[in-house]
Amino acid sequence: MMMKREDDGSTRRPLVEMSGVSLTYGEGSDGLLALQGVDLNIRQGEFVALVGPSGCGKSTMLKLVSGLRQAKTGAVVVAGREVDRPLKFVGMAFQSPALLPWRNILSNVMLPLEIVEPHCRTFKKDLAANVERARALFRQVGLKEVEKRYPWQLSGGMQQRASLCRSLIHEPKLLLLDEPFGALDAFTREDLWDTLKALWKAQGFTVVLVTHDLAEATYLADTVHVFSQRPGRIIHSRSIPAECRRTRDDRYTALFAEEVASLREFVGHAQEEH
Repeated sequence: MMMKREDDGSTRRPLVEMSGVSLTYGEGSDGLLALQGVDLNIRQGEFVALVGPSGCGKSTMLKLVSGLRQAKTGAVVVAGREVDRPLKFVGMAFQSPALLPWRNILSNVMLPLEIVEPHCRTFKKDLAANVERARALFRQVGLKEVEKRYPWQLSGGMQQRASLCRSLIHEPKLLLLDEPFGALDAFTREDLWDTLKALWKAQGFTVVLVTHDLAEATYLADTVHVFSQRPGRIIHSRSIPAECRRTRDDRYTALFAEEVASLREFVGHAQEEH
């Protein structure tokens, strides 16, 4: 298992470095400039949230960091190497759990171990250990007696918990989340905030979360970056006080409300740009 997350800052070196990054979808005069001149550093073990107007390039940022797309200009460096192909040490989860309906939950969760190097080389040999790894994650996220069930037999919240397990089963250094809780009811969503927070604190991975929920960003993230309208660029970066992020009760304090209101003001300015 991964080492427990350090809080003293001694090991929090930059894991992600972006400098002068721009990306255009399409070619020539028909091209759509999605991002322009983005500079961003993310420390090892940091939890970062990206917020801003719809269509401002937040999800595109995740594609660049993961290597699913390459920048038109500028450099994207992850773990000391420029990204020129999909990265193997990244976990991803989306608004839709995207579980395969013909595979049971255990098989769905173990899928990355079947296809990601180096785990796929020894998947069959290490099958018993892989099953126990999945079961350990099930216990951590509060899933019980689900491994033989199929996705359609689970609630939306349970499916999203399984999706989180799948994104973490190969012990990634970097977890990329694209509005994973957006389609859930408020109670389930807030439970999953605490589940994610506990996993992050225990396992030490770095998180980049795309969200439209400013309370979610404030409660979960060390740092929140606000993007402008397209073409997206970072117009404000905010370190969230620890007092806003310790327990559920912190979400009902005056300080928490002030932080959310401040972010809302910057997002509002971004929406008014065009």
